[in-house]
Amino acid sequence: MDSWFGEVACLIAGALLTLSFAPFEIFPLAILAPAVLLVAWLTACASRAFLRGLIFGMGFFGTGVSWVYISMHDFGNVPIWLSVMITIGFVLILALFPATNGYVFNRYFPKTSTAKIICVFPATWVLFEWIRSWIFTGFPWLFLGYSQMDSPLKGYAPLMSVYAVSLAVVLSSSLLLSAILSFKRNQAKNAYFYLFGLALIWVLGGSLSFISFTKSDGKPFQVSLVQGNVPQELKWVPEHLQPTLDLYQQLTEQHWDSKIIIWPEAAVPITLQDAQDYLAGIASQATKHNAAVITGIFIKSPENHEYYNSVITLGKGSGLYTKQHLLPFGEFTPMKRYIGKLLDFLQIPMSDVAPGNGDLPPITVNDIKISTFLCYEIAFPEEVLRHDGNIGIILTATNDAWFGHSIAQVQHLEMARMRSLELGRPGLFVGNSGLTAFITPTGKIQSAAQPFEQTVLTDIVQPTQGHTPWQRFGMDPILFILIILLFFGWKQCRPK
Repeated sequence: MDSWFGEVACLIAGALLTLSFAPFEIFPLAILAPAVLLVAWLTACASRAFLRGLIFGMGFFGTGVSWVYISMHDFGNVPIWLSVMITIGFVLILALFPATNGYVFNRYFPKTSTAKIICVFPATWVLFEWIRSWIFTGFPWLFLGYSQMDSPLKGYAPLMSVYAVSLAVVLSSSLLLSAILSFKRNQAKNAYFYLFGLALIWVLGGSLSFISFTKSDGKPFQVSLVQGNVPQELKWVPEHLQPTLDLYQQLTEQHWDSKIIIWPEAAVPITLQDAQDYLAGIASQATKHNAAVITGIFIKSPENHEYYNSVITLGKGSGLYTKQHLLPFGEFTPMKRYIGKLLDFLQIPMSDVAPGNGDLPPITVNDIKISTFLCYEIAFPEEVLRHDGNIGIILTATNDAWFGHSIAQVQHLEMARMRSLELGRPGLFVGNSGLTAFITPTGKIQSAAQPFEQTVLTDIVQPTQGHTPWQRFGMDPILFILIILLFFGWKQCRPK
């Protein structure tokens, strides 16, 4: 791929990679697309590998996360021209990760060898995914491992999280390419060896899928998830406040036979202080029916007048949760001191939410601890580990109406499924307009509501207990493997 054909192939491969994720779920493309990029890198110098990585990233993130335009223009009232510019800038920033990966791959591992293909390429790919999860507050969207939620490779998730699945995916790409190159060189013995390694990765992953690291805890009980489907453009309109409150109350009254009834993020569109009378009535009804209502709401601090995106418990339950990992430019403005006036001049509406207290005890209902996350937070594998390790259920309350009818909702649910699989815990995913779903401890969809409908999804939940290897050891094992792979690759690929 010495000519411009390499750049075109990278753009197409990047765009097609999006089809391996939800809602398309053509998971083999996650093996083939990186293999195309690897070929392009192997036939390029470091600077051209940077360019090809950038083009690959533009194709990938341009098709995978361009839904940010919808949240800015359709619901944030940002002008079209500025929304387009910000979206392009966002895609370009994300594309810098595979671009930098390509430069590092060829600059510091210049010698083409089997070790470079099988060790360095998988290790640097996963390392850059990990870096993307925390640098500049992180954006851990579209990791390769998420594409394998319905493939045998998902069996690696309870061992070392989505990063282990990503490693298995890229290693599969490397082994497949190595086998093809060996056949082209008439090295059939080597080719069969690589194909055996490829098969072993998939068979082992499939076998691990049958191992359960957690077990049932107590009796199953009924839970109802309320999907209000309040239009985003009306959610914060004062005249629509009472109809919204009445809607959630009416939908809830039909399901008092459930032990837990859950409303989505910011379901109550006023602060806790302003909703005291309304919430007291809901709490009284919940206590009367021996049930708990969990709802999203904003809390205003009386000391500093800051607002916290929160989840509270009413009735037969206890605890509250305040969101800790906020969305840049969505819930807070980075470097506000420097760019606040510019945003005001451009008339870009930005929320101003404060990060919550990470030391609060988990929400508890019927002695079952519920690990709670608000929207974006469930995308961060390591943040889930910072919560109480003895939880029985994972709850994600969200409002994905910000992204309209885009693929963002199903991508979000796909990540929540991975968190359930990593921890061996059932998941509850409740959204204002969807997607709303019950997730099994193996990451499968137990039941789901139709999006963009006013409905209540009711099902049985079986809490679990125990710890997966990922819970016990965290990032250390996967980082150790990446370091070993990089060291071995450097030994083999460094210039003599």
